[in-house]
Amino acid sequence: MEMKEIAALNERLREHILSLAKAESWKRNDELIAESIASFEGEPYLGGIQNVYIVGHGTSFATASNAESLIAHIAKVYARALHAYQLREYPEEFILNPDKTLVIGVTCGGNTVSVKLALKAAREMGAHTMLISNDGNASCAEFADLRVKTDCNVEQAADVQAYSVSHLFLLEAAYEVAVLLAKKNGAADEKQAAVWKEKFEDVRAKMACLPELFDEMEKISTWYKGTGTENMVVLGTGPNMGTMVEGALKICEMAWKFGAGEELEDFAHGRFREMDGKIPLFIITPDGKTREKVLDLLAGCNISGTPTVLFTGGTTPAVEKLATHIVRMPEVEDEYLTPFLYVFPLWFFGYHVRKMENGLVGEKRFGLFAKDIDFKAHFNEAGEWIG
Repeated sequence: MEMKEIAALNERLREHILSLAKAESWKRNDELIAESIASFEGEPYLGGIQNVYIVGHGTSFATASNAESLIAHIAKVYARALHAYQLREYPEEFILNPDKTLVIGVTCGGNTVSVKLALKAAREMGAHTMLISNDGNASCAEFADLRVKTDCNVEQAADVQAYSVSHLFLLEAAYEVAVLLAKKNGAADEKQAAVWKEKFEDVRAKMACLPELFDEMEKISTWYKGTGTENMVVLGTGPNMGTMVEGALKICEMAWKFGAGEELEDFAHGRFREMDGKIPLFIITPDGKTREKVLDLLAGCNISGTPTVLFTGGTTPAVEKLATHIVRMPEVEDEYLTPFLYVFPLWFFGYHVRKMENGLVGEKRFGLFAKDIDFKAHFNEAGEWIG
């Protein structure tokens, strides 16, 4: 591919992601979700759901991880994100009270085999099932009692290489499902449900910062390129566990760099030994709740010479002194809404790094997407190559 074409495709992706700063870019997604939920919100069993498993892979698992916090926090039920393959193969470990259990499959394309088979296994055990996906044909819908359609086919429509906007479109759907479950089980009345809607609109309005944030991450990316390392670590916890997963994954997908995603404290329990004075820590810390632990990490980084980049809405003198770089994010009233914003700088970092290397952002490597990593497609039963 010629550089001119690469540049044009990269620019298209930039415009695609930045489009979320405009309210009209969300309109169709809002409508699809509202129509979907209206079609099943009267189901009486929804008020009795006590356990929710959200399954997916790749970016959809990151979405599921964010959804776990949203559903548990808003609907006050047990929620857990699982890799779809795990539930597909070991459903008996999780579905212990089927009539009170909802399994939600998340898949952008709607055809992820393990999501489909996880929903099938859940249904066979008597659990209720839901699919959050696109608005087109989706094979996973075969085993879904309920379906929430979204506009997550936007990447295909825009002809861009990396999943990005679709992650937040799917997450908005999970957010609305959380509010619905809260209304059905009494965790939220109509007034509180309206407050949750307002909180979402507030965080969406703050996306006006995206162009400025894009430029800020170009500076961080330039600095990173000067470190001479090919790696980085993304740390997050609580509501931003999924943001950490998505950030590390998207840096890998966009920039072809190994980005490890680790829980905020757990990284100090062994893996900190990987630090070599060059590999930076990207720390997601939107709320004061994590500040003490972040200071612990900054102390360790100061001793070891490890560079740090903090994404935060507020700092202290000690943080200002010890952090290598601070990316100031808009203040968000509720920490549980921050994943809708805090994923952007990590996307932008991956974008800029790949662009600086004159590469196509998000290009598949070795000619392989996940669906191509398939033994039977390439080898016979004897392990011989068949093409």
